[in-house]
Amino acid sequence: MIKVIIERHIAEGLEDAYLEKVRSLMLQITDRPGFLKGDAYRDMDQPNHFYVISNWENIGCWERWHDSPARQNMLSELSPFMESDEKCTVLALKVSYEAQPAKYARPTQTYSY
Repeated sequence: MIKVIIERHIAEGLEDAYLEKVRSLMLQITDRPGFLKGDAYRDMDQPNHFYVISNWENIGCWERWHDSPARQNMLSELSPFMESDEKCTVLALKVSYEAQPAKYARPTQTYSY
């Protein structure tokens, strides 16, 4: 599994309209091959700074979506809201931690690629 973090800076005053648009657009990707989950977040200190964090089965699934005409159309719908180009970061999970009743958290899973 990989995690993709998309960072977007939205023009001041357009934050709520952006959120409405991104909600509707995110529903369109739920049936994409390899898509597992997606969430949209707003920076609490910078209200025009947003992140979309999604999980994909593998890098190939993400790259096919990233390069697809459907995603390019989606970006063209979002571009009127954005101050600058989005930044995408792709992460591969190496170690996973969960809260434990014990005093110290410990790895629950370790991954190798």
